[in-house]
Amino acid sequence: MKTLILMLLILPLSIQAQISQGEFAQTINKLIEIYDKDLPTQRIVDINWESETENASVSYKNGKAQFSFHGGFVRNLNLSTDALALVTCHEIGHLIGGYPKVMPTQKYTSEGQSDYFATRTCLKKYFVETDDSNYSLSHIKQELIEKCDNNRFCLRGLAAIRDASVIYSENAHINHKTAHISPYTIFNDYPKGQCRVDTLRAGLFNEKRPSCWFKDFQSDRYEYDEEYIYEEAQAVADITEVTMTSFGCHVRTAYPNVWMGSYFNPLSESELMMKGVNVVGACPYKKGQVISGSMTLFRGSLYLNLRNTDK
Repeated sequence: MKTLILMLLILPLSIQAQISQGEFAQTINKLIEIYDKDLPTQRIVDINWESETENASVSYKNGKAQFSFHGGFVRNLNLSTDALALVTCHEIGHLIGGYPKVMPTQKYTSEGQSDYFATRTCLKKYFVETDDSNYSLSHIKQELIEKCDNNRFCLRGLAAIRDASVIYSENAHINHKTAHISPYTIFNDYPKGQCRVDTLRAGLFNEKRPSCWFKDFQSDRYEYDEEYIYEEAQAVADITEVTMTSFGCHVRTAYPNVWMGSYFNPLSESELMMKGVNVVGACPYKKGQVISGSMTLFRGSLYLNLRNTDK
């Protein structure tokens, strides 16, 4: 039995003609076929042309991967087949796209890395095995076209990124580039729209991952453990120290004002006092403020508000 998984993605308006129901299913199935040996053996691929839901996603649970693709996504955004292929590659990337992965469980490849995998690796494999006659290079800067050096897969990739840009932001475009530099690697969230397009372009040109979401980091790499037992508690505490890290920040606190251990696997407040707590992503905290939320112990470190979908 084969199965597929769920994770949210957002796409841009295509200048191509609307694809048909047959092309919708054919594009997705072709990419699943290409990566058949790399994907989990147990998987479900839900291809629902009639659905008006505007997303595509993948999830992993109980050893099974489940992909979901909704026809409303391509119809309402008027996506081309190659833009759909890029979206499908992104979802495949969440399972096999490599590092960085979501912190700290490393259950999925991060959003930025999934974008990078989509154009650096996956889309190129798809182009090798499919017809490349149905795309145009209109509204793409000549300097980008020349950068492809007449490589037809590269040129086709530029068109796919242009067509998909509407997914990420109203103002995102293949011709633009963000000036934003992230102070940390974005492990668990979506980079901003133009940053995602920049990442797709960097992958296509085999360039390094852009600094709008990626920063050099050091972290242990390990296989996701589906059977891991998480010790947790709800807490409120006054902040005594904040240190920025490559993934967000580390917060130390006074003895907690509120501490409620989970029913099945309670966490002791001594863990907070000894270890402090890691915040993955944007760090809005300062000394003297209050931090509150769910504290989760994972592999000897404490994390704030670990998302259930990442466990």
